[in-house]
Amino acid sequence: MIIQNGTIEVRHKLGGGIDPETGHPVDGERHWGCPLPCQYVPYTHDKRATTNGEHYTLASYMVYVEEQPFCVRGEQVRLRDCRGCVIGEYSVASVDYLTAVCQTRLTV
Repeated sequence: MIIQNGTIEVRHKLGGGIDPETGHPVDGERHWGCPLPCQYVPYTHDKRATTNGEHYTLASYMVYVEEQPFCVRGEQVRLRDCRGCVIGEYSVASVDYLTAVCQTRLTV
């Protein structure tokens, strides 16, 4: 059982490939899947990170969902809090299936 404090949406890509007439790549449509309830916990959160003299927040999260198996297929995920505000869009670093508790843990 998770204690829901947000939702997660997976970005799916439809279409795309190679144009048979020109041989150039064709970008597919991308859309967000339906929101799934999740529990997210900050894994790292550093507001002191800098690049080229500009400050930014370096953050990663552990996200727990009850759907198993949870398949991401190399796309991005969007994390929202319980009020619907977007926390961020992240690439998935790792997926762990927690079979004892029927959950999936994502590191984003």
